[in-house]
Amino acid sequence: MVDHVTHVDVDAVGRRASELARALTALGFSVRCKRGRTVADSSAIEAQDAKAKLRALGFADREYRIFVEYVRQWGFL
Repeated sequence: MVDHVTHVDVDAVGRRASELARALTALGFSVRCKRGRTVADSSAIEAQDAKAKLRALGFADREYRIFVEYVRQWGFL
């Protein structure tokens, strides 16, 4: 069995970063601050779905980066 974790690293700053963090929280992401940056994680939302929903909310691709990490039941791929 293979699962995934979608990570969103927010490049936006200030008010825009806060809006993006709230949008990610509303989408079901777990949002935290890491080294002064906003990072969101979800194992339920696919990367393409997250990107489509963020675009629909008016966020530009340059305001965030999406990474997907695939995990097997017995370890990382």
